[in-house]
Amino acid sequence: MNRTRTPPGHATGPPPAGYLVSPPDPAAAVRLFCFHHAGGTASVYKGWDRALRPAGISVVPVQLPGRERRVREPRITSLEPLLDALDEHLGPHQDAPYALYGHSMGALVAYGLTLRRLRENRRLPEALVVGAYQAPHLPAPLAAVRGMSDEDLTHLLVDIGGMSPMLLAYPEWRTAALELIRDDLKICHGHRDATTTELPCPVHVLAGTDDPLLTPGQAAEWARHTAGTFAVHVVPGGHLFIRDAQDTVLALLRRVLPASAGPTAR
Repeated sequence: MNRTRTPPGHATGPPPAGYLVSPPDPAAAVRLFCFHHAGGTASVYKGWDRALRPAGISVVPVQLPGRERRVREPRITSLEPLLDALDEHLGPHQDAPYALYGHSMGALVAYGLTLRRLRENRRLPEALVVGAYQAPHLPAPLAAVRGMSDEDLTHLLVDIGGMSPMLLAYPEWRTAALELIRDDLKICHGHRDATTTELPCPVHVLAGTDDPLLTPGQAAEWARHTAGTFAVHVVPGGHLFIRDAQDTVLALLRRVLPASAGPTAR
């Protein structure tokens, strides 16, 4: 009997319910694929499409397995297998002008997808926009999480705004949330990349004024990863400023994306 082996960190089980929460608008000037943070869900981008559609931007939230409507699917805990899956499901929708936004862990995912497409000589995003995450050549944040107790991790996440204090009153919900976060952080902690490949596309970095995990100075390290336009944008809020300062972030995207949308550079 022939048996196939699943690569380490790759999810097994039933076919995925779908990475795209909704398909992109083919008439939009640019398609914005959005990747959520560790422990997060695509619903963090709820309302973005309605807000940005008048500017010609079709927002496409990306839902990773193991949460919300995909809760019964095994989670992927390594970056490369995740990029394989995203490439398969997002690739057919990236034949027209598109951009990527990734928040925290999602920034690493968006960068990894862009780098893969560069190396394979495929169409690149008109802009890579990342928020609340250190440049990929630097050590991944929250490395100490691997040895933390659930109690200590809970308090840390509450302190940085990554978990609602309400979960403290619901042990079962808290346990499920911590398991999700620990699995997602394996994607970050398993990534090792000391290179500083210069992407030909513009890179914009968003940093929260009160984010304990990324200062504006640290955000500037992303400049080493682009040969194109680069800018750091400081926005009010902590680590999840996309939730706390949503209007500010959306206004920034309206300014950045139409200017960068145009003929593909590759």
